[in-house]
Amino acid sequence: MKITLTWYSLLAFLSLLFVSGEAHELVHTGLGRLLCGCWGTRDFNVWSLCAACDHRPLVQLAATLSGPLFSFALMWVGYWLMGARHSARRWSLGFALVFASIPFARILGAVFMGGNDEVFALSKQMPYNQAWALGGAVVLLATVPPLVRAYATLQPRGRAWVFLGFFLLPTAVLFVVILGGMNTLLASGFLAAYGILGSPVLITCWTVLVVLGLALTYRALFTLGQPAAAVSQPSFA
Repeated sequence: MKITLTWYSLLAFLSLLFVSGEAHELVHTGLGRLLCGCWGTRDFNVWSLCAACDHRPLVQLAATLSGPLFSFALMWVGYWLMGARHSARRWSLGFALVFASIPFARILGAVFMGGNDEVFALSKQMPYNQAWALGGAVVLLATVPPLVRAYATLQPRGRAWVFLGFFLLPTAVLFVVILGGMNTLLASGFLAAYGILGSPVLITCWTVLVVLGLALTYRALFTLGQPAAAVSQPSFA
């Protein structure tokens, strides 16, 4: 498979990236709302449960782990779509799903920095060093197989550079746009009042914008990767 980036496919991938990120946060907060009956507070990447959850450690554990489980599920849907029996269109969508779930950020945070939801949740149940080791191992088990298959679907020429670009750049984009831009804007008080789904109005507006962007461009995700004569099935050649 040969990755072919156009403005249209790039917009589709970025929309998927931002939608996946917001869905990850809504899974956290939505499960808390479902189990505790109230919304907590949040910004674009940090959330907390409401006071009714304060003395319910299992609910806190479930809400914390639900986000990464959702992201891992997207990666494994991508893994399945990139199966050898599927078409190049499905490979293309699967490839996009794997990298829109920002595997690099999950690996960097849990394995190398001892953080992220996985390690934080486990550290409430066991000593921190054990939580770091176990959380990091779980993240690697969840992310490496989809990444290996994504690498294998690419045509040999320039494969490493294409893979590294999709592996690293989505995390950088999220850091710049979400942590650097949108969170700063929210912290300034702009549209910071809470509205639907327990989210500030700014987050709701952003969510509508990126969902609309994905709805208008999603077809390009099926053509992000084009068939290549050198690759008839996943191969490490």
